[in-house]
Amino acid sequence: MSTDFTPRFSLSHQDRLVINNIAYKRRNRLANGYVLERVEDPDVAETFTDRDLLLASTKSDFRFERNAFAGSKASATSGSVDGLINWLPEGQQEEVLWRTRFCGGMEKQIQAGNATLSDASYKRWGPIVAQQDYADELRRTAKRNADGEIVRPKAGDREPGCRKPPSARTYRKWRKWFLEGGERAIALRKRHFRSGNRVTERLGLAERQIMHRFALAFMSESRPTKRDVYRLMKAHIVDEENPRRLAAGEKPLRVPSYERLVAEINSFPEFDTHACRFGLDAAKRRFAMVRNGVDVERPLQRVEIDEWRINLQALCADLGILDKLSDKLKSEIATARPWLCAALDSATSVCVGFKIALTPTSDLAMDALEMVVTPKAPYALAAGALSRDDYYGSPERIVTDQGAAFLSLRFRRAIIDLEADAEAPPAGLPSLRGRIERFFRTAGMQALCPFTGRTFESIAAKGDYDPVARVSLTLPELCDVITRWVLDIYHNTPHGGLKGETPANCWKRLVKAYGIIPSPDRHRRRAVFGVKADRSLTPKGVRMLSLHYNNRELQEFRRRNGDVTLEVRLNHMDLGHVSVRLDDGGWLSVPNIRPGFDDVPMTVWLAAEADLKRRFKAQAVLADEIVAKAVKDAWELGKASAARVSIFSTRPSTEELDYTENELGFGFDRPAQLPQGATSLTGNLLEGLIPTGTGDSTSPSTTAPKSKRRSFKITD
Repeated sequence: MSTDFTPRFSLSHQDRLVINNIAYKRRNRLANGYVLERVEDPDVAETFTDRDLLLASTKSDFRFERNAFAGSKASATSGSVDGLINWLPEGQQEEVLWRTRFCGGMEKQIQAGNATLSDASYKRWGPIVAQQDYADELRRTAKRNADGEIVRPKAGDREPGCRKPPSARTYRKWRKWFLEGGERAIALRKRHFRSGNRVTERLGLAERQIMHRFALAFMSESRPTKRDVYRLMKAHIVDEENPRRLAAGEKPLRVPSYERLVAEINSFPEFDTHACRFGLDAAKRRFAMVRNGVDVERPLQRVEIDEWRINLQALCADLGILDKLSDKLKSEIATARPWLCAALDSATSVCVGFKIALTPTSDLAMDALEMVVTPKAPYALAAGALSRDDYYGSPERIVTDQGAAFLSLRFRRAIIDLEADAEAPPAGLPSLRGRIERFFRTAGMQALCPFTGRTFESIAAKGDYDPVARVSLTLPELCDVITRWVLDIYHNTPHGGLKGETPANCWKRLVKAYGIIPSPDRHRRRAVFGVKADRSLTPKGVRMLSLHYNNRELQEFRRRNGDVTLEVRLNHMDLGHVSVRLDDGGWLSVPNIRPGFDDVPMTVWLAAEADLKRRFKAQAVLADEIVAKAVKDAWELGKASAARVSIFSTRPSTEELDYTENELGFGFDRPAQLPQGATSLTGNLLEGLIPTGTGDSTSPSTTAPKSKRRSFKITD
């Protein structure tokens, strides 16, 4: 089977790419690539083949921003960060999504000729559209039983009220913003973030000069408090300055408020303030940067996503998911029917992503959506599949049913941030999502047919068969079975809906003809799908899972604002970088100060960290070579099992991330180099933690290490 197929990206003249920290835009299309011109110097053009672009998209410094140079996007994203709903404060996200649904519903009525922009027409149709949205919201937030069916409310239960539609004038203003912004949700963000008088100064020049002079007095070695400085300023104005001005026939001065004085003091750089109060050396020590050398990094027009309860009982114990449960719950779910959430490309019938979990939640839906835009080669290799999994990219439209997971705020928010359209056909009409429904039926008939423990599609079909007593597969084995069936059998079997062509060949043919929109870079994926946590800023940056993330920009922010608590987002499948929200609403990508953690999953690092703790409990500092060896051993020994677990949905919540952080403790620091006289360690660092099938043990070497540190890279 040929494996030299290279997907072709479909780039428009409005797209922006960053390769090797240089911004490019499309100039011309070649037979096997593109001519890209530099954004800052359009006279400089470079040629990139399709293979070059594919390799560049896997690096950590690659950026891709769709329609970055379109005027409508610039209008929509003004005052926001990258136009992502995810970056807005959580209190504004639901408001923006409601405005988008309301304006979209009104626009449908206008396009259908039912409504106009007149006050009389809006007075009739505005409440109707709002009521329709309210009904959809009730379906989304309604209580559901274990089978996902809506539980009717009881007498006395509270129900959320319908939102009041805006006035006709306000709606027309929203519609103008919505259309001028290219129908992007971010265009409907409230303008309150630009409110406030930032021009008029209510204090006169003389008052500002006195206030500034006393604010400078706070930056003194005597270290007065802000309250002391305010008392001195007030006494000076009231007892000295105003009597003198009254004697001269001048207007007395107003005393600035305490809050205004504090704002003046806080406007000084934090580094300067600390240096004046505690000395320059103390300021250097507090704001010193802990660093690790030089920082060095489509057809998908319609994708159907749905959930299916697998017609097979499986054993749960082997994944370790029962460890945190009580004995009663363990006995109840020792065997279970897992759920499969899959994404199917409508044009080629290729399965572009799937995840397995015990319950159908929004986490499972998010994991499946993330797989659509993520390279999946490691999963295929771990399951032993003979076919490659090169099916990923940016979808244009996501089609789901009206299940609670797909109507959740975080799932809809992720679709918007992927710049895709969301479509949810009416409930009870599965024919509108026929391809994904047929895919599930085929999987139940083909992939699961050889195994006992099947539950079949109905009670009549099952008869007296007891699937629990005949369970034969564990969850990891079920993950392998489904992965190999999808990649090796389903994708390479002639498909009736494709006139006898296989899904894999159809994908290659259409990608060659039309190209695919590149998937978001790893930093944007972290923004959309990352786990959120709050962390304190220290000289070492921010700490996640006993790893420190730091760079110069983060420390410059610290020098201005001090040691504050910041919001951090982490991709649990890639510990190379985190995203940190700064106070001005911007987000900063911060690298791991230890090298070699790009694409390293959290599970691999936790295994390596546990072994390092056991072996080097008395040491507070470990060199990069030791950590690199431990991570590499954990990766190699646990590669297959870790990838299977990745197919099983294991997205951690914020609470689980904090719990893991506390369990890890403080971890190990990293020296600039090995201490004098230290010895390098060889052998398997995970011996005794993960069985290797060998009984030999290697003793530590007594040979001194070379003075030059060598970088390392973890590869599959």
